[in-house]
Amino acid sequence: MSANLVYALDYAKAQQAKIIGVVGRDGGYTAKVADACVIVPTVAADTITPHAESFQAVIWHLIVSEPRIMQMSNKWESLGAAK
Repeated sequence: MSANLVYALDYAKAQQAKIIGVVGRDGGYTAKVADACVIVPTVAADTITPHAESFQAVIWHLIVSEPRIMQMSNKWESLGAAK
């Protein structure tokens, strides 16, 4: 557990920000305080962190590819449009 993450979550709550989380275990602080939290099922005890972080990357890519928030085209899509 990271004390800095707990402080950040507490600060976000104090600012009335919405909190979303992607975690590798249920029962953690993020899962308790988040407005929405995805709990990645444990496949093997020795790979909890890599599996959770891999799923976080999927979520990041979904967010940055959302058409309503994209400031510019993705790299490869913008190159194809130039032809």
